[in-house]
Amino acid sequence: MPFPAHLTYCYNCRKQKVPDVLFTTIDLPTDAVVVGKGCLIQARLCRLKKKAQAEANATAISNLLPFMEYEVHTQLMNKLKLKGMNALFGLRIQITVGETMLMGLASATGVYLAALPTPGGIQIAGKTPNDGSYEQHISHMQKRINDTIAKNKELYEITPPEVSEEMIGSPIPEPRQRSRLLRSQSESSDEVTELDLSHGKKDAFVLEIDDTDAMEDVHSLLTDAPPPSGFYSCNTEIMPGINNWTSEIQMFTSVRVVRLSSLNLTNQALNKNFNGLCENLLKSLYFKLRSMTPCCLCHVNFTVSLPEDELIQVTVTAVAITFDKNQALQTTKPHVEKSLQRASTDNEELLQFPLELCSDSLPPHPFPAAKEHLESANSNSGIPAAQRATSVDYSSFADRCSSWIELIRLKAQTIRRGSIKTTVTVEKASAMGDGNFRNRSAPPCASPTVGVVKMTPLSFIPGAKITKYLGIINMFFIRETTSLREEGGVSGFLHAFIAEVFAMVRAHVAALGGNAVVSYIMKQCVFMENPSKNQAQCLINVSGDAVVFVRDSDLEVMSSQQPAANCQPSCTGEVTT
Repeated sequence: MPFPAHLTYCYNCRKQKVPDVLFTTIDLPTDAVVVGKGCLIQARLCRLKKKAQAEANATAISNLLPFMEYEVHTQLMNKLKLKGMNALFGLRIQITVGETMLMGLASATGVYLAALPTPGGIQIAGKTPNDGSYEQHISHMQKRINDTIAKNKELYEITPPEVSEEMIGSPIPEPRQRSRLLRSQSESSDEVTELDLSHGKKDAFVLEIDDTDAMEDVHSLLTDAPPPSGFYSCNTEIMPGINNWTSEIQMFTSVRVVRLSSLNLTNQALNKNFNGLCENLLKSLYFKLRSMTPCCLCHVNFTVSLPEDELIQVTVTAVAITFDKNQALQTTKPHVEKSLQRASTDNEELLQFPLELCSDSLPPHPFPAAKEHLESANSNSGIPAAQRATSVDYSSFADRCSSWIELIRLKAQTIRRGSIKTTVTVEKASAMGDGNFRNRSAPPCASPTVGVVKMTPLSFIPGAKITKYLGIINMFFIRETTSLREEGGVSGFLHAFIAEVFAMVRAHVAALGGNAVVSYIMKQCVFMENPSKNQAQCLINVSGDAVVFVRDSDLEVMSSQQPAANCQPSCTGEVTT
């Protein structure tokens, strides 16, 4: 590595070198061995700055940024040790610049990787050892930290396997470390160095308290309240350590705006207000979702903005997924890995438009499996020929255009007659209208009409299979009011606006023939108000992927009914015009 690190031998293979702590921006790999469950870890920091213009403003910001990055990293390291974990995944750091302050927010999911060494505790060291009262205070803080680490290990079920003293991951001796890192992998992988057996018994992290800021940092470590019983949270798509998900999901977006008092505002007071804002926001989410326990808040995405002086806006988007405590984890892990890989299977079948390949690389029968699947599904479910146009092997661009024009014309006739419905068939769920087939009955293999379009920030839907991608959605909404107090103030205005955004996104996806939005993200939420004039404006930009999905339970029912349906003449779809 390009920087000094404490390397030890992996606890799994005993040959390769691993660091004592990992900070990563990726999601947890599916084959990584995790002990216990993960948790959401956040580092929050605020710093005041003077109002300035042009180069003076740039200089002030540049002088603050290195120290903010260092303090954010220190907070993450301290909180990771306090949780009894040794790795961070999904790390996302945001630095927001305002006129009078800078705010930093880092979010990640902490886990205990079995391959990494056991993290040591946090040891507090003071600068004035002769003061008796100060020493008593330090010992009290040390006891609270040790108790918190023990409670966190019990809460997140962190029970690392016992390792014999001879196999304890030991650091590579310092004189040989750098020279060995420069060698090739094949030369250094089989070498074994002398083990330092005392390494596993040392306290790995010492926190010095030399001023009031350091004392505030220690107090902030102990004020982070754990989630209530039955709740877990992470900012990755899947919570590490939980695999027995159910199909019940609930996405939500919460926006909170706070105006600070400009009188005697210090860095410590600003940090306290920001910490309280984020903690209260999480507590309100836990309270509103208490009926879904046990559940996990996945893909928790915090966004901080400073739209005006002394105004802080925090936006959080996440999805609550329930899980079954009584279900065995070992039997469901392959199912979860399969759900994560569904987006990369049957690519040609899922695309909105078929791919064109070069003539040199075309196989004799392109996509035979997909075509056989489409033909069998169409013959069994009685889908009109116009909707099967996309599965034809086109020979020219003109034929493709004419087929799409015919398909669009039929859909336009359906929309004009007001008979469009969102249904799920054996092959896919799509917007199917009656068109010219007025007296045609619904196929016996179809399920009831889907009422609500699902929305989730995840790239998949638990307990379901995505059968078709309908394209990206990128929508802008602007709303303003001149009667802010009459609409319930800032909270009422924002609540109504976000609800309307959700409704319009769902309507747009339903019009495209989809029944879900995946990878949903709120890119922008710019709010401005003028309390004296009773006015407010807000701009929201959202995006996501419109998809068609089918529940696994529906697929099983349809597959069991398909042999019986093949024997019935009605499944061939007699059409009366």
